[in-house]
Amino acid sequence: MGIKSIGLDVPGLLRDISETAITFLYPAECRVCKEFLGTTSTPYICNNCWQDIQFLEAPWCDICGTPGIHGLCEACATAPPRYGKLRTLAFYQTTLQQAIHFFKFEKKKVFARPLIQLINTHMPSDCNIAEYDFILPIPIHKKRLRERGFNQATLLANGIAKAGGVPLLTNTLVRHRHTVAQSSLNREARQQNLTGAFEIRNPAIIRDKRLLIFDDVFTTGATIREVVSELWTADPAEVDVLTLARTLNV
Repeated sequence: MGIKSIGLDVPGLLRDISETAITFLYPAECRVCKEFLGTTSTPYICNNCWQDIQFLEAPWCDICGTPGIHGLCEACATAPPRYGKLRTLAFYQTTLQQAIHFFKFEKKKVFARPLIQLINTHMPSDCNIAEYDFILPIPIHKKRLRERGFNQATLLANGIAKAGGVPLLTNTLVRHRHTVAQSSLNREARQQNLTGAFEIRNPAIIRDKRLLIFDDVFTTGATIREVVSELWTADPAEVDVLTLARTLNV
């Protein structure tokens, strides 16, 4: 049986091995603190910086997970979102921000493993993965998938699904309209940019099911709102959200 026949991403695997070997043989500076990298287990970021990630701690809003809130925040009390709850592991800053940037924009898949380990080790206390029927990563359009080579949310969600023993669903929620990058837009334009971008295929699969949506970064919530709204057209039993990081202003 050839390597290609078992579905291995040979170029990507060789690239990851090469990057790890180069970092080990020719240690450089940490791209976060600029100190000597040493023989860290992860290229580009030293072990000390990995320890500096600021994880969210309770209390947080019962619904949207905004930190520092007991019960419901004002926004959720006034106009609750359509998901049951949203939980996030850590703030999108310093080490975690740099790691996600390497992974997502510089296409360094070597960061998938430490980020998955981070998620599974620091899962919010009131987020029980095993209680869901499916985990659905936020999809990207096929054009962006060709450009990047992978969907970072799918890779991370796959690691969560395996650890929790929950099926990963990637062919039901799809992004059928290409949009400009959300990061290039202001808050007002983000929601308009995503209107009608997603659709549900084979809705019967998720009818009456408990769903967990996963995304890497929560910023304004525009993507989550659009996705959750579309999912409810298939009549699931529950829709919750988990994100790796959230920006400080939300």
